[in-house]
Amino acid sequence: MGADHVHPINKEMPPNVNFSARMINTLAKRLDASSYLEIGVLRGKTFLGVDIGRKHAVDVIKQFDIPEYSRDSRFFQCSSDEYFVSADDKPIYDIVFIDGLHTFEQSFRDLSNSLIYTHNRSVIILDDTIPNDVYSSLRNSKQALKYRKEETGGSDLSWHGDVYKTVFLIHDFYATLNYKTIVGAWNPQTLIWRSANGHRTPRFNSLEKIERLSYFDFLEHKDILRTDTEQRAIEVCVEEIGP
Repeated sequence: MGADHVHPINKEMPPNVNFSARMINTLAKRLDASSYLEIGVLRGKTFLGVDIGRKHAVDVIKQFDIPEYSRDSRFFQCSSDEYFVSADDKPIYDIVFIDGLHTFEQSFRDLSNSLIYTHNRSVIILDDTIPNDVYSSLRNSKQALKYRKEETGGSDLSWHGDVYKTVFLIHDFYATLNYKTIVGAWNPQTLIWRSANGHRTPRFNSLEKIERLSYFDFLEHKDILRTDTEQRAIEVCVEEIGP
């Protein structure tokens, strides 16, 4: 995780359903994945539910224990920035799940670092890429909850920050990457993979413009997210990656 922060969970989430782990396991089977990195693990619900042999978790706070039988699982208690510059021998990961600090800068940096430790058939999953309201898009989680409660009386605890800007940046500046954003399952997540089909006409053509986007700008340009169902997004991803 890039920095210590509150990561609220939407309390409307159905109990005992681990959507992220289920999706990652589906993807892992299709890709025959054997190594996994998760950035921002909170209490370990997704990490412990992922069925991949070699798993690494990164977070500034350790809130769960890895079972003794999971000999190939390791927890690194540090920020994601510290992890990527550490001297520890890191594998080349098949799947990376980025769910750290929900800001544009940190999510983009986590993506950039993850690209160094992945290969041509790897998939990077970026969590929280569609804010569900203007409060959810605020860069500070405590402000998001405070203003939502004060202005609307809402008790929704969701917070996505401005991670969506990283997808906008991929659209305009990363022609070697392709992506699909999964909607309709639970929390919006964007699958990212290396592809020869990632050529797109830039929409903003400016890093500064992307950084300055507001939630309402996001609404005007949310087609950039290329939303799809989980099944279809995985199919497109696997088809383009190839055998």
